[in-house]
Amino acid sequence: MPRVTISEPGKTPQPYRFKLERKIVKIGRSNESDIIIDCGSASTNHCTMERVDGGYILRDNGSTNGIKQDDTLMSVIDLFDGMQVLIGDVPMKFQLSESEIQDISEEEFSTHQKKKLPTSHPHKNEVTLPRKTSPSPNTSRSQRPLPTVQKNTPPMNAFVVFILMIVAIVAGMTIRHYKETGNILPVTWMEGKSGKLPADTAIEKALDEEENE
Repeated sequence: MPRVTISEPGKTPQPYRFKLERKIVKIGRSNESDIIIDCGSASTNHCTMERVDGGYILRDNGSTNGIKQDDTLMSVIDLFDGMQVLIGDVPMKFQLSESEIQDISEEEFSTHQKKKLPTSHPHKNEVTLPRKTSPSPNTSRSQRPLPTVQKNTPPMNAFVVFILMIVAIVAGMTIRHYKETGNILPVTWMEGKSGKLPADTAIEKALDEEENE
């Protein structure tokens, strides 16, 4: 009979024996387990020891602390005579008698050994971007955003403003000149070379004609 010895912390090592015909041995904290491990590092249905062609394997059942061989987390461990593994933090020693080793050696054994892959989090680093939404066809026109109309000032408007500014300046100067001199137009541009206004020149010409007569 294969011998399994469980050494729980603070307790006397507990040996268990099973016949070679036994296919599955349940190990865990559950009272329904074939080998009960009363330790916090063991899960309820921690693992199973299975009879396969050519020997035995220990298979993890998705436990919290797993099963270890040489401090390496494993999914499946090939069990051989005299080896020790960890169920959580609890040592388990597996032993076979010489007759059992002889009987098993007549069977063809294929390895089932598998390391436990680390738990991946494919969505851990993903960033959720805000979705761009378009107005629903059922949305009323008053709720929809109105398009922005850009107004471009035509070049002609600037020219008209410039002309109006000049007219305003000239009108201001004319009004100011009228208030100061009483004449609507400036006098200086009407003066000839003699410095006299055209009206003065006409008067002098008429006086000269009268004298000549």
